[in-house]
Amino acid sequence: MGDNTSSFRMPQPQYTSEITEETKHPIPPNTAQIPTLASNPPPKYPDIEHHRKVLRYWIICTFSFLVISPLLSVLLGVNLRTRDFAYTPDPANPTFTGRSLELEAVLVSADPMNFVMTFDWTILGENVNSPCTTTALDKCTDINIFFDNNLLAQTDSSTRTSDPPDTPLFKHNAKSAILMDITANTPTFRTNLQLFSPGNRESSLIFYPFDVYTAEIFIFAQEAGTNNTVGIQINSTRGIAVGFKISAVDFPGVPIPAGDIDIFVTLQRGTLIRAFCIICTIAVWLITLVLLLLMFTSVVFGFRQKSEILIVPVATVFAFTQLRGSMPGAPAGFGDILDFVGLLPCLAFLSISASLTLGAFILTDPTKKPYALDWDMLFEAFPILNTKRGRVIHDKRVGDDSGQKDA
Repeated sequence: MGDNTSSFRMPQPQYTSEITEETKHPIPPNTAQIPTLASNPPPKYPDIEHHRKVLRYWIICTFSFLVISPLLSVLLGVNLRTRDFAYTPDPANPTFTGRSLELEAVLVSADPMNFVMTFDWTILGENVNSPCTTTALDKCTDINIFFDNNLLAQTDSSTRTSDPPDTPLFKHNAKSAILMDITANTPTFRTNLQLFSPGNRESSLIFYPFDVYTAEIFIFAQEAGTNNTVGIQINSTRGIAVGFKISAVDFPGVPIPAGDIDIFVTLQRGTLIRAFCIICTIAVWLITLVLLLLMFTSVVFGFRQKSEILIVPVATVFAFTQLRGSMPGAPAGFGDILDFVGLLPCLAFLSISASLTLGAFILTDPTKKPYALDWDMLFEAFPILNTKRGRVIHDKRVGDDSGQKDA
């Protein structure tokens, strides 16, 4: 016992006379583990200047887009909108120097579905060369105004002939007009012209929005009783057919007698409507192709995808039909050229895509696939696409916690 006790020795602390920096200036316990800036410098980002430039460019482009887009749209809408109906006689036509009526033509509407164009006509008066005055009422004979009946949209069952018209469309009481008799009927009438387009292949709604229609206006006037020619002058024109661009010129290649009116009217869709339809068709195809690639990526090749994205084709099928219905003047149902080259094939592809993406949820869960298609995977498969040196290529896997295990 004594030997064992004497052999046990407690370790004795060794004292030194050296004075270190820690003993001179002891570090408080609560600040001993605080890292300093010198010991832990901030991480360096070699691409910080590049990101700053991208941010500046993004701000500039965004601001420019917000300013230029509405301004450009307003300018295009104002300058490319459909103009009023206008007609200017050809100066080469022979001039009628006798008694003439001055008319105003107002375009009311144009309906390609029913092949009808409606005009309102108002008699403004007689020209200065007219012998009909308040002091010469005997010269104020009635005037019969004739239209080519075969160019008008008629609902009666009368026999159509190629004879000159003998029944006036309107009879003008010149004496009541010169005396400004308020009890007389207003000198105005309406005509429904047929959109008659012989030889014009595009005069059908199947070519929407590139359909083109034509109509002809033939007018002449005669004095009642004497059948002397009375000239017709169209001094004022106005009116807009919504969504259509209309041009009117003298009928080409036909000698027009002095005093008569023979106008060739062309009706076609406005520039903005054509541009809108073309842009919508291109957008439908782009969206369809993107959704088809999405379906192939997820369903066929088994890459991971979000469930919210996979149901987009279902909603897009119904959205496309609404977009087609927003096209101005589009025929009811389907059947125009834009449907054949755009909407119908896209709806077929989208229906197949929607069926496959929905069916994928029955047998599997596309949201839990091990791989997600990203840029790194594309750069690994095609290194030539990776123009940035030093890029780290890695696979992203679901549930990959290797970083946590290493930590």
